[in-house]
Amino acid sequence: MRRLLAILLAFVLFAAACGDDSATAPAAADPAPADDPEPADDPEPADEPADDPEPTPDIELTDSYRGVTSDSITIGVAYIDAQRINDLFNIDIGITPVEEMHIAWAAALNERGGVNGRDVVVESGAFLPVGAAESDAICLEFMEDKEIFVVIGQFLQDNALCITEGHGHPYVGHFGETPERQRRSGGLFFGLEINQVSQRVGGTQAMIEDGVFDDKRVAVVWQDPADAQYAEAVLPVLADAGVNVVEEVEVGAASTDDIDNDAKWDITIERFASSDIDIILNLSGIVGVLDAVGRAEFVVEIAHTNGQTADGTTVIEESTSPDAVRERSFAATTFKPNAEESLGDPEVQRCIAEFEAAFPDIEPDLTNSDWINGFTNQCRAFAFTILVLETAGGNITPNTFVSAAEGLGKFTLPAMPEASIGPDKHSAGSTLIRYVYSVEDEQYVRSGEPFVGAEIG
Repeated sequence: MRRLLAILLAFVLFAAACGDDSATAPAAADPAPADDPEPADDPEPADEPADDPEPTPDIELTDSYRGVTSDSITIGVAYIDAQRINDLFNIDIGITPVEEMHIAWAAALNERGGVNGRDVVVESGAFLPVGAAESDAICLEFMEDKEIFVVIGQFLQDNALCITEGHGHPYVGHFGETPERQRRSGGLFFGLEINQVSQRVGGTQAMIEDGVFDDKRVAVVWQDPADAQYAEAVLPVLADAGVNVVEEVEVGAASTDDIDNDAKWDITIERFASSDIDIILNLSGIVGVLDAVGRAEFVVEIAHTNGQTADGTTVIEESTSPDAVRERSFAATTFKPNAEESLGDPEVQRCIAEFEAAFPDIEPDLTNSDWINGFTNQCRAFAFTILVLETAGGNITPNTFVSAAEGLGKFTLPAMPEASIGPDKHSAGSTLIRYVYSVEDEQYVRSGEPFVGAEIG
């Protein structure tokens, strides 16, 4: 259970792609809007986020959709319950006051005039990420009981589809946007981190350019059946480059049975060893493959494309692999600001200041990377959601939310200076970077300069 949770929970901050395979959201009846919504005309693209909003009396504010009235907009914040994870399983994934953060930011925003004169109301819900049951319960509570318009979330795998596909409301994910989820969402799924398929393809292309696969026997591996979409995108890129792919293996979804999980990986690594594989291109989470290679004492390189390597120590602390295995591994994946960059960002500073003003009894530990990442990621998600709502104007519906977001073009977000959204790009991030394992730092560290990969819509 500990290893499974470590794999699943690393999604919290860094968009890992290794969740459970039972996370398909149930369909639910679409809620009826207050009035029949019509799509708004696309707004003019904005190069930068709006300044502090002031009430705009010339905009007509209507009760335009469920969760939107003439004087308020209700947003939901769905987050992984780090405290309960720690209490139940003694695993610390970074406990930060997520609910209080969003309450503080909404209060400060409302003091400045809200969203074009509407107050923002925050409803929060925490869930355990193993399986889909608690995610689905939060979704139904948000959509059917609390009548929330837009959800900011950390849902894993396909669980956010309960919001978008099942209920027809917009979702702003910290991570997780893929072409397939976008198709099923009808355009209502937005992500902050780079599109998950683009992340894998861009990282693989960078490795090809670096020559890491030259004259080597390559195995491509992914764990969960849902991750097959990454293989479907990456394998043609490898073929076009003439890479010698000897093995293509889907390990199988992780379960609560550690022995079974290890056995699946051990069989896979034994197969790779018998095929004289030189390098493994890993499209899923990093812990399973690292540990299995360590158990097998198999001398092989491991190339990661998963965002967990950007996570510093959170995931690697749960791995049993020796340094020799980790040193033979590296990554090309999503770019994350470090602590210094995040704390130096003016918008992150404002988010911290507003939180401290609202909750003086909760002292942020700004020497702790979990706190810094928490402030940065949550602040960014809140800022993006408010930017889109502000741009949508007075008649806010799912259609006008999508139109407003797709018209943003290039803009900035907290600790993300080069964000962009468009009709064919629903994830704000685009930037990747290389990582290598540092024994001294006991984590993966950046190597080289950031780069922009091709966007897979």
